[in-house]
Amino acid sequence: MLTHKGTRIIETSRLILRRAVHEDAEPMFRNWASDPEVTKFLTWQPHQNIEVTQKVLAGWLAEYEQDDYYHWMIVIKETGEPIGSLLASTVGRAQSAHIGYCIGKTWWHQGIMSEALRAVIDYLFGDVGYHRIEAMHDPNNPNSGRVMRKCGMRYEGTTHASDRNNQGICDADHYAILRSDWRKPKHFMEGYTADSDTALVQEIYRRKSENDRLNKSQAARVEFLTTVRYIEKYLTPGAKLLDVGAGAGEYSLYFARKGYQVSALELADANIASFRGKMTEADSIDLVQGNALDLSRYDSYSFDAVLLLGPLYHLHAESDKLRCIEEAKRVCKKDGKIFFAFISNDMVILTMQQLHADYLLSGDYNKETFRLDDFPFVFHTVDHCRELLGKAGIQICHEVAADGASELLQDLVNGLDEASYQQYLQYHIYICEKPEFLGMSSHLLFVGKPMS
Repeated sequence: MLTHKGTRIIETSRLILRRAVHEDAEPMFRNWASDPEVTKFLTWQPHQNIEVTQKVLAGWLAEYEQDDYYHWMIVIKETGEPIGSLLASTVGRAQSAHIGYCIGKTWWHQGIMSEALRAVIDYLFGDVGYHRIEAMHDPNNPNSGRVMRKCGMRYEGTTHASDRNNQGICDADHYAILRSDWRKPKHFMEGYTADSDTALVQEIYRRKSENDRLNKSQAARVEFLTTVRYIEKYLTPGAKLLDVGAGAGEYSLYFARKGYQVSALELADANIASFRGKMTEADSIDLVQGNALDLSRYDSYSFDAVLLLGPLYHLHAESDKLRCIEEAKRVCKKDGKIFFAFISNDMVILTMQQLHADYLLSGDYNKETFRLDDFPFVFHTVDHCRELLGKAGIQICHEVAADGASELLQDLVNGLDEASYQQYLQYHIYICEKPEFLGMSSHLLFVGKPMS
């Protein structure tokens, strides 16, 4: 049973969602209503003058007299200015809520629309009592679908040539969330909006422990053992290693205890604490907190091996990825090696389907290109890894499926006796560099050296 309460003020960390007022006409016209890029996939034309905006606002204000009218201005707290709007309408005999929204392009790709939509979903379910909230978008505007998925909405299908917008007749991708799903436990990062990659890294490892990721099971250990095997191919006694993005210290501690000189740099507070908790008085590791984009504390050409086994999980902008690699090249000896770890885009879809029975239909990926949404981690295909390293001036020596099918087959792998597990590891090493197996791995390892 619905209990209509009208458009009430909703506050989030960065936003105030409120009713429109007459004074919103000028910022509405300036910030989004007059912009053809904003309205490209919408059903209304960009406003040609502020008089059009004033007329539209007048219509909205009249509707507020109805307690079943839900139309919010999205206002940035910092400036007090509206930057977009969000409308929820009751549809169908089942009385679902249909959502529509838009936001000025200056504020795109900052998580603002997701923050607003998530708050409205909570209000419509928790306060009003809707049992279903739905939305749709033109498939040519995939960013709108990403907003829906980040807010827990599931993809329900595409209807062809079923809608019309400013581009003409178009297909429509349909999403919805049910009240029963809204009540379920959410993804560990759902509800978080990052201001930067640095803030996101801190929050990921505050919520998700990295402490035993590489040693919690036989299946989890495959990635570690494979990576160590390739690093040791290139080490000589007394070699100097720099572990950038050292996590909870699994690799640094292993190599330090093997007698190598290890320096480690890690960004996340939680990982630093876990790392320090594992160290003993005998562990002479130079552990510091810092960012992979700035290795200025280290001399040029000073390390035999540089490990980038974490940073490329978290850097979204290509310019930052290239800067990270350039820093690693600078501190690596001219005859040294750099080890790059990536999360594989293509395998994640299968491993996630194993965890969530509806992931293939509702997961966070483009249903045609199979490109994952880079949140909270960043995903790479094998080809993208090659392109990135080539652009960064890295000559690739090895391309490795670091854990192969171990995560997908973790129940099988974890159930192996010791002799069978050792044979599985030998089989994995046998296939891990075969091109036909590369993409079918949850993690990828690339070994390279700076081009002369």
